[in-house]
Amino acid sequence: MVKRTRGMRGGHSRNQLSKHREKTTVTSLLKQFEVGAKVIVDMDSSIHDAMPHPRFQGKHATVVSIEGKDTYAVEIKDGNKKKILKVNVAHLKAE
Repeated sequence: MVKRTRGMRGGHSRNQLSKHREKTTVTSLLKQFEVGAKVIVDMDSSIHDAMPHPRFQGKHATVVSIEGKDTYAVEIKDGNKKKILKVNVAHLKAE
């Protein structure tokens, strides 16, 4: 038998990424952060563009640079390593 493939949202993060009665507002898409600002990765499951991996849900990060009009490069410490993620502004909130 062939093993069933699972993607990033396949089973384990179903409850974590489900939205219950929350709506994406225009103000959440128009937020702006400056370089060096402290943010929290809070994924919005209704917007799939530049969504980080579910393991980074709820992590604290620092904005490193602005990539385009609505994407930010944020730095997260994962164990002893520093990782840089490209995240849409809808998946970030101020700390």
